[in-house]
Amino acid sequence: MNKKVVIIPVLIFVVFIFAGAFFFLRGVNPELKKNSVTIKNQTFEVEVADTVLSRSRGLSGRDGLGDHKGMLFIFNGTSSSGFWMKDMKFPIDIIWMQEGRVIGFSENLPAEPGKSMFKLPIYYPPAPIDRVLEVGAGTVKKYDILENDYVQFGL
Repeated sequence: MNKKVVIIPVLIFVVFIFAGAFFFLRGVNPELKKNSVTIKNQTFEVEVADTVLSRSRGLSGRDGLGDHKGMLFIFNGTSSSGFWMKDMKFPIDIIWMQEGRVIGFSENLPAEPGKSMFKLPIYYPPAPIDRVLEVGAGTVKKYDILENDYVQFGL
């Protein structure tokens, strides 16, 4: 086999690995695919975090969320995963969901920029969840979102 035939794909692979590591280590948090979530006739345009990497990054490093914007975290099956506010620059509400219903929420979670990740609080759902919606702080109260409200996904 020709050495050039082997070397070129390996070089391309190495370039992609270094480029990915460069962007990840720089803290770049690219926008994700978009969709919608509706609760109580309020529709939110959301970015969908449905991979381990996108869920772990969440909204870290972002400057804020507009009204009716958010991030939807989708899990494979049910989860009791905790959420933290690593590298967050703004406060949020977390809406915990299971099987198309709101099962609870955590409101007005403060951003704590610069705080060591080992000292950040971890927020847990009240019961196993399959989806989580993060929205700007005050959204739950503003739209009177309650436990057992139905949730429609544009997925």
